[in-house]
Amino acid sequence: MSLEEPTMIGPTPEDRARAAKRTKRLRIAAAVVVVVIAVAIGISLIPTPASTTVYVDPFGSACAPGASFRCTIILEARPGSVITTANVKSVQINGTDTTSSVKQSGQHVSVTATVPLVPMENCPPDIGCAEQPPTIGDVTVFLTDGTQVSVILGEGGILSKN
Repeated sequence: MSLEEPTMIGPTPEDRARAAKRTKRLRIAAAVVVVVIAVAIGISLIPTPASTTVYVDPFGSACAPGASFRCTIILEARPGSVITTANVKSVQINGTDTTSSVKQSGQHVSVTATVPLVPMENCPPDIGCAEQPPTIGDVTVFLTDGTQVSVILGEGGILSKN
């Protein structure tokens, strides 16, 4: 056997050590990614707490069907608290983000939220469209302090508080 011939077949111990380090780094990186994703999912599943400073006025709030489903929510501040238009972050009706307008009116804030309705097409001529537009809205107002106010509204006003 001459000195110029390789003494072993396959990777050297140094190559094996480098490959083991590379594999270890990849496993650590994958574990970190899995932990970050799990934390992000966990945080997104935490429910938003109900507001202790704001409530929905039961007499001025209602939803009405039409060309679009529109809900008006009157928010009142509890004694010792103040509500302004800046306190309203977003509004959802039946789980759908809405276009909303927020107006200050004295001691309360009026939020008008609208969800466009999708017209029913290709309905059978003898029975028409079975799906009726919504007349009840599960309305959630998200506030900038990380809390929410949620009610179920109909044409006559509040049907239920969530």
